Amino acid sequence: MRILVAIAALALPSVLHAQLDTGLVRYHGGFDFNEGIYQRFEAFRDNAPTIPLKDLTDAQGRPVTDLMRGDKLYHSDSTGARVPMTLDNVWGLCNNNVIYLRAGDGFYRIGMMGSLCHVLYESSYQDFNNYGYGTMMGGPVTRTVQEQRILDMETGAFLSLNAATMEQLLKRDEVLYEEWSAVPVKKRKEEVIFLFLRRYNDRHPLFFPISAP
Repeated sequence: MRILVAIAALALPSVLHAQLDTGLVRYHGGFDFNEGIYQRFEAFRDNAPTIPLKDLTDAQGRPVTDLMRGDKLYHSDSTGARVPMTLDNVWGLCNNNVIYLRAGDGFYRIGMMGSLCHVLYESSYQDFNNYGYGTMMGGPVTRTVQEQRILDMETGAFLSLNAATMEQLLKRDEVLYEEWSAVPVKKRKEEVIFLFLRRYNDRHPLFFPISAP
């Protein structure tokens, strides 16, 4: 046991030195993200918000502390003029050190962070097959469903969480892909998919650039 502890102690400075050399730091629970708005996935991947929180103000010109309140936001353009900022078309945001991305009916947090992230969100749609059913005035019925997706941190793709998707992603890891292939197709249900999702993240740690706030 003492030998293992000694080896770990010697290895830690090497890992830290490598992170400094590459400008990357490994993601961990409680990781300190730079807060603000991401116009695109790449801004999140670089831990560099397109519009940092410190540059956002409310309608009265006061600093913004909570992006999820829904108040109208403003930021200064290249000329220094205050311009309104809408969240309708942004990729996502970091608020109180939690990452939210725009999906379905609004902003939803990344529940499992890793090289393959898990996102659960709600999406509403109009059901015309039951036109007028259960309504007083008639018309389509609005239904809300929950959907699960995988955010691939390598490509930025937002993928359906299912066996077919997981099989394609696991082809990047020969060991895991062989283990996946040994699982009977009928048993590749949600529980097994999550097992391989977690194992992939364990074997492929997520790193972020070291960015100044």
